[in-house]
Amino acid sequence: MRRQNLEQETYQRFSVLQRLLHILIAIGFTGLAITGFARAFSSVGIVRALSWFLGGADGIVSLHRFFAVFTYVCVVVHGLWLFYFKIILKGSLTGRGSMLPCKKDLETFLEHVRYFFAQRKEPPSFDRFAYWEKMDYWAFFIGMQTMGITGLFMWFPEFFSSFLPGYFINLAQLLHFYEALMAVIVKMFIHTIVVTLRPEVYPADLSIFTGKVTKEEIIRHHPGEWEAMSASTEGAAVVKKETT
Repeated sequence: MRRQNLEQETYQRFSVLQRLLHILIAIGFTGLAITGFARAFSSVGIVRALSWFLGGADGIVSLHRFFAVFTYVCVVVHGLWLFYFKIILKGSLTGRGSMLPCKKDLETFLEHVRYFFAQRKEPPSFDRFAYWEKMDYWAFFIGMQTMGITGLFMWFPEFFSSFLPGYFINLAQLLHFYEALMAVIVKMFIHTIVVTLRPEVYPADLSIFTGKVTKEEIIRHHPGEWEAMSASTEGAAVVKKETT
């Protein structure tokens, strides 16, 4: 009965904006991957059928650029929200609930390695975001800048070649392809497995879609966050008691 009550008690982990942006970026990223690789491997038999379905070479290029703008608009909205949160709402972008790397991330990483090699009995006490979640976030955020800049070079080659050597366009094309290949491997496979489908969250961690997690999940996967939440609740209760 106690376990059932623990599972039924839920907490809001992700806001509506965060969940919506995640879904939209996932759609945009998938569209970029399909159209990008359809263009890169256009000589492969099965890809020719896909290219025809997408409107040929011109159709693929147009769709790829559409998904590029669509995805990057979502990234810009996310950045604007951070400014709004910091400047208007006077929120903090640092601390235990932040996505910014900190000293504790290195400490928990080393503790996690020791746990993997049986040098530690319990896993480290992760805060709201574990070190691998921050790496995942920043890999995508920084990678989007690389993809965006190199994509612009290929979109407007005449403009950039007017003041830069022509081989910069070729270099941008090379970087764009390998960055895309790495991004697809990391996001569509490693990210999905490590975050959503890892065994300890069987059958799947859907909190980024529902926005909610149970009390048991917080205590188990993010004990540091639960400690901060408990301390905050107890502190609020003490203040309320003193003022009454």
